Amino acid sequence: MDEEQIIEELKAQGIDLVSAIPCDKAKGLFFRLPEEFRYIGLTREEDGVGISAGAYLAGARPLVALQSSGLGNMLNAILSLTSTFGLPLPILASWRGGDNEVIPAQVPFNRPLPAILSAAGIPHTILTGRSSSHRIGDAIAVTYRANTPHVILVPSGLIEESGCIPTSPEPGITPCHPVTIAYTREWKRPVMTRFDAIQAIAAKTTDEVLVSNIGVPSKELYAAKDRPENFYMLGSYTQASAIGLGIATVRPDKRVIVLDGDGSLLGSSILPVIAAAAPENLTVIALDNGVFGSTGNQPRPGCDTADLRLLAMGAGFEHTWTVHDPGELDSALAASARSGPAFIHARIKPGNSDVKNIPLGPLEIRDRFMAVLKGDSV
Repeated sequence: MDEEQIIEELKAQGIDLVSAIPCDKAKGLFFRLPEEFRYIGLTREEDGVGISAGAYLAGARPLVALQSSGLGNMLNAILSLTSTFGLPLPILASWRGGDNEVIPAQVPFNRPLPAILSAAGIPHTILTGRSSSHRIGDAIAVTYRANTPHVILVPSGLIEESGCIPTSPEPGITPCHPVTIAYTREWKRPVMTRFDAIQAIAAKTTDEVLVSNIGVPSKELYAAKDRPENFYMLGSYTQASAIGLGIATVRPDKRVIVLDGDGSLLGSSILPVIAAAAPENLTVIALDNGVFGSTGNQPRPGCDTADLRLLAMGAGFEHTWTVHDPGELDSALAASARSGPAFIHARIKPGNSDVKNIPLGPLEIRDRFMAVLKGDSV
């Protein structure tokens, strides 16, 4: 089984977005994927789950490619996002930890991996034989037919390397021109609660897509302004902005606004991925109250020192704002609509509003969201 056969199977199944972290046991394939598909490079495997979820909701057929060790980072997101919302997610994984494995750290998780996947209820296929590329297509077809995740395990040595591997860095990773960033932090006392900020944002929306973070933020958005264009997350901590990136990539005609949290963003590695992908239609709003709001307002690490705007700037965002009151938030929202990817650091007061649970199940949220995006597709 060679790289070309795998690529042909992916294309035959309509795969049109691949997010990946490479494996050195399939170097040639991972060099080819960005050449053959719309591609998003990852820095943490878990983000591929959110990106793929957003891409599928927006009408694409995504796939994640990685080394099997990365599945350990993905299990909760697969179960709490992909499985909970009934989303398809084919995962092509180079399977480490076999009898010829030379790295001891690859063995404890990877050798029992089929049993781990079975215990989690995640379907999987183990490829055997060099002529088994058609089974990749079969597994992808099942995934999209059943709306489930499906892991395709490719044992080491099964892919015949073409030998067409670049020997020098590509132009995109050579030293870039110097960049000077002037930044002065001016933090004022916040006057808005999270609900105040969400109400102000919701009041400005017409047909924009809103993706809200898990827990109370989603409940507050539902209370402020329920609409089919809202995607309410019910789980998958750290995946809100990844979902937004997937949607924005597939639907460049739609403005996508993510209501993310400070704890979620500080626990994620998605910001440099967004900056590199550079979707002009994506705005990430970090609702920063300095606490873990949905779990009782316990202070988060660095609540008085971590600067999320500076973090976004360091990740490569060129358009950033820090806001403290409704007027500043309105101005940043208007400015961010004209240039993206954009990042708004909204410093807010701790506290949760007394709002009810969202009376929609995950499949209802999925179906009406997909229907409204399909209805206005171009």
